[in-house]
Amino acid sequence: MSENQNPVRVARSVRVFGSAVLRVASDMASLVVAVTRVEQKPEDAFANAREAAQAVTTYLHKAGIKDFGSSRVTLSQEFRYNNGENRFIGYQAKIGFNVIVREMDKVDALLSGLIAAGANDLTSVTFQTTRLKEFRTDARQRAVVAAREKAELYCAAAGVAVGSVVTIEDVNPESLSGRNEGHTFREPPAVDDTGEPGAIDPGAIAVGAAVNIVYCIEARA
Repeated sequence: MSENQNPVRVARSVRVFGSAVLRVASDMASLVVAVTRVEQKPEDAFANAREAAQAVTTYLHKAGIKDFGSSRVTLSQEFRYNNGENRFIGYQAKIGFNVIVREMDKVDALLSGLIAAGANDLTSVTFQTTRLKEFRTDARQRAVVAAREKAELYCAAAGVAVGSVVTIEDVNPESLSGRNEGHTFREPPAVDDTGEPGAIDPGAIAVGAAVNIVYCIEARA
């Protein structure tokens, strides 16, 4: 038999996808705000923005917030569309602040205080967890367990047994959420482990993990 006539050997394996999503309470918030001032002259915009930024800094110190940072002042031209044309209205100076809050019950009051102090641009409020690494490790372990359970289910139905692991491929957790690609929406793969059932806190943080695993297929003993 020539080389071209050799039968193709098909690997006896099963490839499965395992995933898990944990929903955990946030214990930290990141507030991104800015002070912006628009004036006809750049020097006036700079001066007013720095004055407002100083007021915000003073407020943060009085509020006992130590974990915050501010950006350098930036300048841009501002226009307003009116009667079919863009009209120049002045120069805008902007100084941004990133504030980390670890006492969650103070977030509302702190936002109000920042605005009252002169921060007139609320960019974002992001809730986070300081235990992300711990939760990610738990989610990855759950994903591997879910993959093994799925492989055992398929193999049992096919009358074979799950063997040793051939390959393990980490999958980006973002694949666990649907996404738009052009005009096509791709459905996310089903999540195998979503933690304990129960009411979900709307403000909970989703920590996910996913994995593709290939197992050898063995004959049943």
